[in-house]
Amino acid sequence: MMPAVPRPIPLEELALHDGRDGSSWVALDGEVYDVSEYAAGHPGGRMLELGAGRDATVLFESHHLGPGLDRARRVLGRHAQHLGPLPPDAREPPGDPAFFLAVRQRVGEHLRQRGLHFRSRAWITVLGAAAATALFLVAWWLRIFAGSWLAAVASGVLLGRLGLAMHCGNHGAAGRSRRLNATLGTLMDFAGGSSLVWSIEHQVSHHGRPNVLGHDNDCEIAWPALRFHPGLPHRPWHRIQVLTLLVGLSIGLLKWTVSDLVHLAQGRVGHAAFHASRRAWAKVIAFKALWLVMHVALPVMLLGPAKGLTTSLLMMVIAAYIMEGTFVVNHIQGGLVPPAGMHWAAQQVVGTSNWRSGSHWANVVSGGLNHQIEHHLFPTMPIHLYPTIAPVVRATCEDFGLPYHDHPSYLQAALGTARFLHGLGRPPVVARDEASTPAPPP
Repeated sequence: MMPAVPRPIPLEELALHDGRDGSSWVALDGEVYDVSEYAAGHPGGRMLELGAGRDATVLFESHHLGPGLDRARRVLGRHAQHLGPLPPDAREPPGDPAFFLAVRQRVGEHLRQRGLHFRSRAWITVLGAAAATALFLVAWWLRIFAGSWLAAVASGVLLGRLGLAMHCGNHGAAGRSRRLNATLGTLMDFAGGSSLVWSIEHQVSHHGRPNVLGHDNDCEIAWPALRFHPGLPHRPWHRIQVLTLLVGLSIGLLKWTVSDLVHLAQGRVGHAAFHASRRAWAKVIAFKALWLVMHVALPVMLLGPAKGLTTSLLMMVIAAYIMEGTFVVNHIQGGLVPPAGMHWAAQQVVGTSNWRSGSHWANVVSGGLNHQIEHHLFPTMPIHLYPTIAPVVRATCEDFGLPYHDHPSYLQAALGTARFLHGLGRPPVVARDEASTPAPPP
């Protein structure tokens, strides 16, 4: 008797198996697998949880570095049950993987020649996070018990650094230990946010297809107040959106304290649906309560309402400018909309920009985010390897005809963002008229 041919699994059925009731299905390269039994022991921790109920091809390939990808495919064959293919109309065009294969091979060889590997230097991130956490707690103590304004400023700076550290932890870039990565990722919860909501929004939605409208939530994150993508409709108030953004960045951390609860209740962050377990809810509520005690209740009790709330607000505003100001310049630039049909790795390059590529100093200051192209290609790589591999990534992009956007400095990147937003803010008729006006003779 011939074996039964696996039936196609529609996306609607796949989405029902997102971890609820212990059932986790993932789609990889157009094929659907049941990974429920392997989920609890998965060495990547939350990564399998993030991929449950959806096409997880980008998560799978980008988070398994070097030879780890081949090992992961072998493990998948042993521990997962193949259920069937996605329907043809539900499959994402895979694109040409030639660049992806080449850049991974070249980066791996470059690291080996220097006595390094894909997980080297993770200890620097861990040590920096531990030091920033300790200093933040000291500054917080001085702020609420001594009423120090300088300590409030220091708290904001250090909280911003903790935000960059949580970025590494949630990406699994703090080494091989799932517990260590989870601990650093929980700094997001400690700052008043939710590491689960952030991971869905950032790792699934944004990293999945950067700057692709309808997939990347960051394209619409401030809509309709701000127009970040040329595919969004224009509104009259977008003419002042550069100023609006400068003001709006200040409330980023405060927004998390409320918006996370809304996303958890809805089970959705923009275009990405997810399942929030009771354990996830308990974690969020516990850390929100801790945040309220640390930054509202105790400061008000010890310093009085005016000074207590003002010092907390000052801390949150400074931290927001550090965190969101570092992120915002990497994707909100002209010419960063990837065309359809590209392989996911090529999309990461086309939809992303760097500043001061190759600079170790800029890499430390930005938490590795000045090397946004390298980060999108190798999100689980410790950030202190990015300056080492940047020349290889740049050269490989050139060999394959892909743009390697690199601004000379953060200031130049920020000015590029401002120019782009100003252009998107102009009325479409004015923009078309100016574009059609012939250039003056030389």
